Amino acid sequence: MSTKVCFPFIGDSLGGSHISSITLINTLKSYGYEVKIVLHEKNTLAKFLKKKKIKYDLLKIKKFPNKGPYFLKILYFLFMNFFTIRKFLDENKINIVHGNDLKVNLCWGFSSLKKSKFIWHQRNVIKKKSLIQFFILVFSSHIIAISETVFNCLNKLLKRKTTIIYNPIRKIKILKKPNNKKFLNIAFIGKRKYEKGFDIFLRISENFKKNNKINFNAYGLEKKILFKKTNIITNKFTNIKSIIKKNDILVATSRREGFGRSLIEFAMAKKKIIASNIAAHKEINKKFAKVIIVQNKPQNFVKILKRKEISFALVKKMNIDKVSPNYHTKKVIKIYKRIC
Repeated sequence: MSTKVCFPFIGDSLGGSHISSITLINTLKSYGYEVKIVLHEKNTLAKFLKKKKIKYDLLKIKKFPNKGPYFLKILYFLFMNFFTIRKFLDENKINIVHGNDLKVNLCWGFSSLKKSKFIWHQRNVIKKKSLIQFFILVFSSHIIAISETVFNCLNKLLKRKTTIIYNPIRKIKILKKPNNKKFLNIAFIGKRKYEKGFDIFLRISENFKKNNKINFNAYGLEKKILFKKTNIITNKFTNIKSIIKKNDILVATSRREGFGRSLIEFAMAKKKIIASNIAAHKEINKKFAKVIIVQNKPQNFVKILKRKEISFALVKKMNIDKVSPNYHTKKVIKIYKRIC
């Protein structure tokens, strides 16, 4: 019998973690694993999966745990969803649940106890004294950290059962720049959240509002927003190749990030990249792609953007295989075999 692996998602958004998970899912199938994708909402991710002709199950649950330090409140939400998720695990005979999102990990990790093995895929940096570290310890059979940056934020007990596996990224060819291009296009990829630094991107664009030959393109915002007195154009996150093709420069203004796959994707296409000096970006700069690193203040990005010449990002070929889908999947399969 083949091993059955379940990938649950809320389904209300589409971002780098979803792209990484779907890349893994597609490769797992080629290795003979039976994979079930579960969505809790028929929303943004459902539309993406339908477009890609990928099947999924819809499992509605009552409510997700809220963010916050309240232990009893989190437990209350976990018990609310326990029997719904447990019934799904029983009926589908799931061997492994592979969680990729905090709220999903809490619900499914709790419901998987003494039933299915649970992989906690940690994609964000968390505080060492956070209550979340306790839940990760109790719920997980094994932990995957997407970078050394994420691994270093875990406590000693968690590190003992953690493997670092970088996100899988498909190779992107160098894209030719259209001959008739009249505008300089500068990209931001991420949600409108404090940790993603969209406010910094906004302030950068304000320095160029009189220049009608520069477009600032924001991808991944929940909805189209009109920003007066700026030249920002908001877009839905679509195919990364079309985003790279349209844009000349990636500006990565994150305050906190676990990895930052878009830096490597833009570097593969030999585009220009200016990134904040957070640990995850420094790790990418050291191991995978040479990019321009600056202190995370608007004036530092503006200073680089006003240069006549900005250096292109360069992929470091020595380590780039560590982000290939095949390498990623083989490392994950080793963990699956170890815990089953």
